[in-house]
Amino acid sequence: MLDAPDDANTDVAGTQGAEQGGDMAFSSDGLIMLTSNRGLSGGATDFVLKFTLTTAYDVSTCSFDSVRYVDTDALQDGTTAGDRAVANKHYLSGITIKPDGTKIFLSFNDASSSADADSIKEYTLSTAFDLSTMTLETTAIQLHASHNPEALAFSNNGKRLFLAYKNGQRVAQYSLPTAYSLVGAVLDGSATPLNSSGNSFNLGALGFNGVGLKLYVSNFSTEDIFEFDLVCPFNIISSKCPSITENKNRTGMALAQIEIAKRTIDHATDSAVNRLKWIRRNKDKQNLTNLNIDINFTNQRLASLTEVVKASASKMKKKNKDEDVFYWSEGSIAVGRIGDTSISSTKKIDTDAITFGADKFTEENGIKGLAFRVGRNNVDIGSDGSNLDTDTYNITYYSTNPIEDDTKFLDTFIGIGRLKSDLLTVLDGINLTANRTGKQIYGTIRVKDEIKKDNFTFIPSGRFDIGHTILGSYKEVGTGGIEVKKQHLRTKKIRGGFAAVEDVSNEKYTLKRHGKIEYVIDLDRSSNFEYTYTGDGSLSFSDTLHSGALHNINGEIGLDIVFQDNFSLFLIYERNQALGSGHTDKVHIAIGYLPNKETNYAFSITGGDELKSNYVLSKKINDYLIDFKLTNNAMRPEEFDEATINLIRKF
Repeated sequence: MLDAPDDANTDVAGTQGAEQGGDMAFSSDGLIMLTSNRGLSGGATDFVLKFTLTTAYDVSTCSFDSVRYVDTDALQDGTTAGDRAVANKHYLSGITIKPDGTKIFLSFNDASSSADADSIKEYTLSTAFDLSTMTLETTAIQLHASHNPEALAFSNNGKRLFLAYKNGQRVAQYSLPTAYSLVGAVLDGSATPLNSSGNSFNLGALGFNGVGLKLYVSNFSTEDIFEFDLVCPFNIISSKCPSITENKNRTGMALAQIEIAKRTIDHATDSAVNRLKWIRRNKDKQNLTNLNIDINFTNQRLASLTEVVKASASKMKKKNKDEDVFYWSEGSIAVGRIGDTSISSTKKIDTDAITFGADKFTEENGIKGLAFRVGRNNVDIGSDGSNLDTDTYNITYYSTNPIEDDTKFLDTFIGIGRLKSDLLTVLDGINLTANRTGKQIYGTIRVKDEIKKDNFTFIPSGRFDIGHTILGSYKEVGTGGIEVKKQHLRTKKIRGGFAAVEDVSNEKYTLKRHGKIEYVIDLDRSSNFEYTYTGDGSLSFSDTLHSGALHNINGEIGLDIVFQDNFSLFLIYERNQALGSGHTDKVHIAIGYLPNKETNYAFSITGGDELKSNYVLSKKINDYLIDFKLTNNAMRPEEFDEATINLIRKF
């Protein structure tokens, strides 16, 4: 429900000699209002008024500031639209401004008999919003006489200009190569608004909502206001819809989808990398070949079997080593921010994930394993409520093998993933929703060396990442929605890093602290985003979007803790800084188990006239050695002849 209007312009305009008011424009903060006013017929006294407001956009708080008469040769003649034919019949109608107050645009209705004398003219203010500093630009738009141009309005980016015609009963649309400049302006066409009865009417005022998906025009005669939904922002002409890059929230949503896909590959690979690094940092605590078999026969008749049994035992030892499977898990939390750019809104990133893995030793003294990662990604885009919520699922195979001795290693990672996203784009209160799925494949090769000095281990490394993600098509639901085609994203990164590990263990637990610095070159940062507007499929778009930065610095610090029972965990804080773009902060918390080197299992067979078997479990705790021994007849394994426990302290 609208209140009665405050006619703040009437009294001041009347004292300045106005016959009727025209159009109005506000500064971006709503504290300055400019109005166009038509002078008395034949008086050549058209002028612009400036008001200041103490409360933004509340005209009841405005007060008169200044006036500038524009019906002068200096402010009218000498443009590409031609000079006035008759000075006192060239009437001011519409007004619009550049948001910073350095440009004013005025429309003029020429009542003389000269053909095509109506025009739109551009003025520069050397001091923002100071009417006394107005000067006329030479480029103008020449209009058609007798169509009575009225109100003017710009798109948000200043590259589209709209004009309402009173007698012509239509809205004209112009495209401007340079924002807020009439140089090179091109007429896209015009459209005729119709009332609820399907009839055209004389137009007066003209305006849009914040994102340009609603057009408002007034009936000059009845003073009614009509609202129209547009199929795309700031466009009334078929096949002239603008690119989504003209709206920061839309571009931010498109970029966020690309960034999540690439970030997921990084995070899934990093979980497996962290596992291998953790194993290497704590390899001195591992003894997976701890099955010791001692065979001693006093009965010479069985002596001939010794070599055969030893060979079998050796194979068993190797087989059991290969069959040992070790389980681990890692939880990670990542938060980040990618700042506002010229085409994209700020993006706030929140990611949490958990990874479960299992691995084992290989015959070549390497390690291989599988990791399954489940992640939830939430990205807030801009400040209007736009949001991208993505669930990710990744399986990564990883392996490491020594290249030379036990210090140089080649790590290999191969993975697949799936993404499921819910998209919410909010444009000036209008919700556009969609769902999108994706799948990805990726691989990494990493080479590293270990250089030991005292309690320190220094680890230089090199790494190459490659990946390919296919994001499926989707169609937004809502006014001004878009339909997006299948999208291919490629990942190629080269990394060079240097890490250091310090062993600060004590008698109670093993403690290692470590850090890393890594330089990353992102070689493939662009992707084509292809789409059409759901309300106008006559024009297809293919916008090349660039995500991330070419140069990146990653750093991390962390702790490994192994307790006396060999239950272990590690904590890592990691910072990924995209130079000139944004950053992500990650926290990794992982738990795992390292087989205890102080625990040994022994199986022995002794034989005289009888064949005896002995099972011995030994565990060292500080200065104490505990032995548990079971003895039985090997021919009757279900019966035990002897069970003993020994506690020995070593001084």
